[in-house]
Amino acid sequence: MSVLHYEFKGMLYDEWELDKTYITAARTIRQSDVDRYCALSGDYSPEYTNALFVQDSFFKKQVVPGGLTFIIGNGLDCQTLWVDGSYIGLLDQQMRFSAPVFVGDTIYLTMTPTAKRLSRKPGRGIITYQIQILNQKDEVVMDGVWVILMATDREHME
Repeated sequence: MSVLHYEFKGMLYDEWELDKTYITAARTIRQSDVDRYCALSGDYSPEYTNALFVQDSFFKKQVVPGGLTFIIGNGLDCQTLWVDGSYIGLLDQQMRFSAPVFVGDTIYLTMTPTAKRLSRKPGRGIITYQIQILNQKDEVVMDGVWVILMATDREHME
C-alpha cells in the first residue's frame, strides 16, 4: 500500500453532533517539552526558563508557555483522528488562558460543536467548536473557540 491509497479516518461534517462533548486522551507536560518549545519559538522568558527568577514571582515556580499548552491540546485533537483528512482549514481561533500550567501537569482537550452551516462551496461545511483544555484536577486552564472548515463527503477529503 502506498500513501496514495491511505484511507482517511476523519469524521465528516454531518458526523459531528451538536452540543456533544468529545474528549481526548491526556498527556503529561515534561520539562523537555518546555525546552523544545523555547528552542523552536525563541521565547526564553524567565517565567519558563529561570528557576531562580521564579522563586520571587507570582506562581513561585516555572510555568508552561501558553503557546505550548495550546499546541499540546491541538496535538491531542490530531491524535484522535477525528479530523484526519476531513479537516480543510482553520478559519478562526480564540483562546483565553484562565489558570497556569506547570511542568508535571497532565492536560486533555474537550471539543463541543456549537454551530454548523454549509459553505457556499460544495463539499464543505463550517463547524464552530467550544474548546477547553483541562488539567489533572479537571480545572479549565484554557478555553476558546475554533471555527473549522470540514469536508462533507469522502470525495472532498484532503
